[in-house]
Amino acid sequence: MTMKKRIFISNTAIVLVSLLILFGVFGGAFGIFKDEYMSGMEQEAGLADHIYDIQTLLMEEQKIPDSWEALSQKAGAYNYELYVTDMENKVQYSNVRHSEEEFIEAFENTAFSSEQVKLYNMEGVTIARCIITADGTDYNVYVACSETSRSLWGMDRGMFEMFIIVFVIMGIIVIAGLLFCSQIFTKRLINKIMKPVEELNHAAQRINQGDLDTPITYDEKDEFLEVCSTFNTMQQNLKAGMEQNAAYEKARTEMVSGISHDLRTPLTSVKGYVKGMLDGIANTPEKQQRYLEMSYQKACDMDELLQKLFYFSKLETGNMPFFLQKTELNSWMEKYISEKQIEAEEKGYSITLKKEIINCFVQMDVEQMKRVFDNLIENSLKYADASVVEISASMEKRDKDVVISVKDNGNGIDDEKLLHVFEQFYRGDESRTSKNDGSGLGLYVCKYIVEEHGGTITAKNQNGFLVEIELTVEE
Repeated sequence: MTMKKRIFISNTAIVLVSLLILFGVFGGAFGIFKDEYMSGMEQEAGLADHIYDIQTLLMEEQKIPDSWEALSQKAGAYNYELYVTDMENKVQYSNVRHSEEEFIEAFENTAFSSEQVKLYNMEGVTIARCIITADGTDYNVYVACSETSRSLWGMDRGMFEMFIIVFVIMGIIVIAGLLFCSQIFTKRLINKIMKPVEELNHAAQRINQGDLDTPITYDEKDEFLEVCSTFNTMQQNLKAGMEQNAAYEKARTEMVSGISHDLRTPLTSVKGYVKGMLDGIANTPEKQQRYLEMSYQKACDMDELLQKLFYFSKLETGNMPFFLQKTELNSWMEKYISEKQIEAEEKGYSITLKKEIINCFVQMDVEQMKRVFDNLIENSLKYADASVVEISASMEKRDKDVVISVKDNGNGIDDEKLLHVFEQFYRGDESRTSKNDGSGLGLYVCKYIVEEHGGTITAKNQNGFLVEIELTVEE
């Protein structure tokens, strides 16, 4: 169940339970008072016993008034109580109960004839009312009798007061019940939410402590499942990245160490040749010329190594600019191969071009792409391990792409090493004692440049080492 659905059901349940409890309270309160609730009305039906005796008694008192105490005793003989006020509604005498006084006060401000005894019945309370003149002063006289006793926990209460008290008590119970139900539902919901949050927190603490192997175990089918799965994936990627960075750092260290070693050799040679000239060992013009040529060659070797480091630094920092332009690939390849054929005659290798397409335009940076083919040729010359290295380049159309192949006649490379040839700092021969030692950057640079052109580069063994570059043809 998703967390959204869980929250919706929990809130709905709280509302429904609240409504049910409220309906129960109102239903209970109505059930308690429904038989006793009646609107105030003047009627003779349902009057208490002896009310006519009381009526006669009050009519006699109107003629010959007695003391209020004596009148109270006479009314008490019929189980009635007395309540007397002056014309300003100030109580002069009262022995009525609280519940009866509540109904009497409802009549205090109503108009009334002094020549009659009026009878009332209100919610089970019978009241006889008249005006009695004593000592020249008029008094409102009420004689009341309740058929039933109204009390709450032994205390005399009126109907309305009882209703309010019961309603308040039941309201408090309802509120307590609602809070209790809300606490139960909320606690369950919080537990559901906090479980994955705590798992994520513990996982973050484990990662902070260096533990990248323990995944989050969470199998609830809700929104947090995807979050936990993503966190596990992030943890795996972080571990892989750290391992890769460690490998790169090791490779960089080895490369710097190796290039330092490679620089030391020509630098030592340059120092030796210069020292020989200073010491007079090169005592003939021919020797001096040879010493200078060798020093120059060794300086060029050092410059090439430094250029590789500088170029790699620009690649790593993303500062290598690419100036793509629409180029006709056939003519460009013909020009490039013809230049390399001149170099090949000097260095003792051969290079040829075989093409099957014409008018093939691609977007490319000619200088950067030249570096790609230079690195491929240099790689073949170093590792082909043939008496005479033969390099062949070819071009062919495949759908909307053009494929450029560069192949040598060497022994290829082991299949397990073939998967790594385009990685940074990878060298097929890990030993730096090899005469064909390299920096491990040549093919990596090729891959970087080709991918910046939106193409792909792959390597395979095919009667030698074969590299294929695939670029998109411009329409």
